[in-house]
Amino acid sequence: MAAAAHAFHLVSHLLGIVLFFACIAGTSSQDAQNPQQRSRYASGSSYYNPRGGYGDQPHSEPGYKTYFYKDRRYGYQPSYLDPYYNRGPTRAPEDRFHYDVTERIPLPGILGGWRPDLQGRERPDSKNLERDVFVTTHYGNVQGFKVHLYDHPEARHRPWSLPVERVTATVNVFLGIPYAMPPIKEGRFKPPRIHKGWNLMQAVDWGPACPQPSQYTGATKGIRDIDEDCLYLNIFSPNVESGLARGYPVMFYIHGGEFVHGASNLFPAHILAGFYNVTVVSINYRLGALGFLSTGDENSPGNYGILDQAMALRWVYDNIRFFNGDPEKITLFGPGAGAASAGLLMVAPRTRDMVSKVIAQSGSALADWAVIVDKYRAQNTSRVYAQMLGCSIESSWKLVQCLKDGRSIYELGNAEFQPHVGMFPWAPVYDVNFTVPRDYYDSWSASDWHFFSEEPEESIKTRKYRHDIMYMAGVTTQEASFILYNNATLARNDFIMTPEMFDQKIWELVLRYNYTLNPWGVYEAIKYMYTYWPDPNNVTHIREQYINLLSDFHYVAPHDKIAKMLVERNVPVFLYVLNTTIEAFNLPFWRRVPHDLEHMLLTGAPFMDVEFFPEKLRLRRDMWTDNDRNMSHFFMKAYSNFAHFGNPTPSQILGLHFDVAKFGQLKYLNINTTYNSSILINYRQTESAFWSQYLPTVIGRLVPTYPPVTEYWWEPAQPLQIAFWSMSTACLLLIVMSAVCCMLWRNAKR
Repeated sequence: MAAAAHAFHLVSHLLGIVLFFACIAGTSSQDAQNPQQRSRYASGSSYYNPRGGYGDQPHSEPGYKTYFYKDRRYGYQPSYLDPYYNRGPTRAPEDRFHYDVTERIPLPGILGGWRPDLQGRERPDSKNLERDVFVTTHYGNVQGFKVHLYDHPEARHRPWSLPVERVTATVNVFLGIPYAMPPIKEGRFKPPRIHKGWNLMQAVDWGPACPQPSQYTGATKGIRDIDEDCLYLNIFSPNVESGLARGYPVMFYIHGGEFVHGASNLFPAHILAGFYNVTVVSINYRLGALGFLSTGDENSPGNYGILDQAMALRWVYDNIRFFNGDPEKITLFGPGAGAASAGLLMVAPRTRDMVSKVIAQSGSALADWAVIVDKYRAQNTSRVYAQMLGCSIESSWKLVQCLKDGRSIYELGNAEFQPHVGMFPWAPVYDVNFTVPRDYYDSWSASDWHFFSEEPEESIKTRKYRHDIMYMAGVTTQEASFILYNNATLARNDFIMTPEMFDQKIWELVLRYNYTLNPWGVYEAIKYMYTYWPDPNNVTHIREQYINLLSDFHYVAPHDKIAKMLVERNVPVFLYVLNTTIEAFNLPFWRRVPHDLEHMLLTGAPFMDVEFFPEKLRLRRDMWTDNDRNMSHFFMKAYSNFAHFGNPTPSQILGLHFDVAKFGQLKYLNINTTYNSSILINYRQTESAFWSQYLPTVIGRLVPTYPPVTEYWWEPAQPLQIAFWSMSTACLLLIVMSAVCCMLWRNAKR
């Protein structure tokens, strides 16, 4: 009897334990459905408030200061000339393209008055020169205008000493041509759709930029308008009286900005097209979350921004011959994210056959920030972002629906944050194993959603690019100085970096890239590599070494890696290192050659009217030096030569020439000043090998990032399933224990 009592007591304790854990499981399942649950990836200390999002401030007042887009195609308010115009979310996208010129009131100048930021301040008498240009495309008629240029790189005298009637070149300009349907309403977080066309498109003003953080917008930054309806391109073509038998080479510009900010209007290509016989195209594409938010499944696969670029490239390939461009000679170029995008388009299945050449300025498709390979990293970024905007992350479907239907473009565009892993929050996502929506969406098919067929590095290894591809690339000597310049903490310290700050920054880098397998070993390796050993405590050298560290990691090593892979596969590769500054800017010595310094040189800024550029970059014409003008001429000539001939210097330009890089002897043009540059070999090979070859062995992985611990999506049915099976298991154990107890009791009675 005592044994039976003991057995019953033991079973009772076990049953209590089982019921306790079953209750916990049931409670956890309820919590999983509660949107107030806080993810360990959330930023800040606030929790979700259904009425006001996170924290106390409601999201109805995002504090987003921007400039609303107003149609300037006629120089008047759109309501005056176009009763159908309504740029709100309810207007039909095609209403904008019903224009009939015969109904319009004749206006002076170019369609409603002279625009200095479009045509320049110095202008000829509008009565004496023809203004309008008409082109017929597959999508309808396009009306552009002629811009008359007064200065040029080989002028003997500067234009302020010349009469304004002396026109040195004329370029045909078409601004704000839509290459896809507006990605609004149902189009948000979906691939671009082919445009339906128009009767007459008056392409006489820039289209609005895509939504982005307010710190990058405004008159001083050059971005005056933003709108979710932003998929526009611009075309600059040399003025010719009739079509050419064979068109000009096409230079397709993709702006940089870390996939977060930027706009096509920041690259006025009048001089490049007008004097160097190329047709230049610049494009907008979706940025930030609107362009790259990915949940890793069919609810939002991502890559909308890079798919925008692919559709713009297809539009250009199909229509550029109408603008005297040669579709078989398209050169992609751009800085940073634009360079990385060019490399991705070079190997992507849907675009590779359209790309004949690539010029990568300070960027590489093989950079860690160029593609997010880890699906869970992309998911975590999207969840943190959604939580910042007060959206439920209970499931990917709820997350996307909240962002699509419940948040404005100003909230989505202005929600800037730093991810837990990686340099930038948004980038194209490796989507090969993603599930995508089936063919049940209007205007979309399953084939529209995927961009990648394999990782970019694998595509290059297996030669998945056009057979005649050519590649040109360059970096500056102080690439990452802009990161220090934008750091508020360093700015308060007059950009002085102490040894303690240097150590802290290395640890931040280690943690940001989640080197969890051997963080201390990684820290010691990086510190050893970038300590200035002759004087380790010298703050000037510490700052210089920190700039070198970030430059090598983010730009130089990936640039070196892709160049070597292409050289090994007999692709013609031309390399340069920019080691001189723009003298007119008078930058401090530690950032005299920053990231994308080529921008002002390639746009011909020393020869352009200042009105073409953002206020913060405007310089008086007499501030440009002869060295600045020579460098601008050199870059425009070298880039256009590459587009024409596949060689940046078939003949010397101001005493400079490039050599083809060879395996084991990576020749590059070290650009100091014109007549003072030289061909060198193997730029920063030790530093590049440190990041590409050595550091992965210290970490124990093949890539320099490690995926974060990931919370899995809670689907709506999962909590109920967990509760059901927990209680079922408890009941089953109760029955088994009861049977055991009865058997023990019966044995004890005997």
